[in-house]
Amino acid sequence: MTLSFSDRIRTCLFSFDQGFGEYRDESFKDAFVLYLTLLFAFSLLITIVIAAGLVVFGPALEIPAAALLFIVPAVFLSSLVGGIISLFIGAAITHLFVLLFKGTGGYPETVRAACYSMVPTLLIGWTIIGAFITPYWGMAIQVFALHEFHGISKLHAVLATFIPVAVFVALYYLFIIAMVFGTIMVNAM
Repeated sequence: MTLSFSDRIRTCLFSFDQGFGEYRDESFKDAFVLYLTLLFAFSLLITIVIAAGLVVFGPALEIPAAALLFIVPAVFLSSLVGGIISLFIGAAITHLFVLLFKGTGGYPETVRAACYSMVPTLLIGWTIIGAFITPYWGMAIQVFALHEFHGISKLHAVLATFIPVAVFVALYYLFIIAMVFGTIMVNAM
C-alpha cells in the first residue's frame, strides 16, 4: 500500500516519533518522488525569494539587469541539482555509519530516510525561521527513520546521524581558522 503525499508529509512533520513502521515496505521510488516534488517546489520558492531580493537590492549593489537573466535560472538549477547530489552524498556518508553499527537495510533505505528527513526543510526551509529550525527537525526525523529502516537502536541511529554532522562542522571550522590564520600570515609579511 502506497501512502499519499499528504500522509507522508503529515507523518514527517507531526508524528515522526511514532515511527516509520508503515513506511518499511515502501519503495525507494515513492520516497524519492516525494523528495523530488518537494525539492522542485522548494527550488521554485527559493528562486522567487532570491529574485525578489535581487530586483530590490540589485541596483544598489550595481548588479546589471542582464545579469539577472543568468542568475535567476542558475539559482533554480543549482538548487535542484545540488539537492539531488547532496541527498545521495549525504546518504552515502550516513550509510557508512549505519554499516558500522550493523544496520540491516541497504543504501536505498538510507536514501529513503534522508528523503523523509528533508521534508521540513523543503517545505519551510526557504523562510528565515524555517532555515534555523528545520536542520534539527530533519535530523530528528532521520534518527527515527534510520532506527526503523535499518533495525538499529535509537542510540546508534543518533550516532549515525550526528557523527557525520559533527565531523563536517569541525572540518568547516578548521577550514575557517586556517583561512584566517593564512590571511594574517600573508598580511604580516
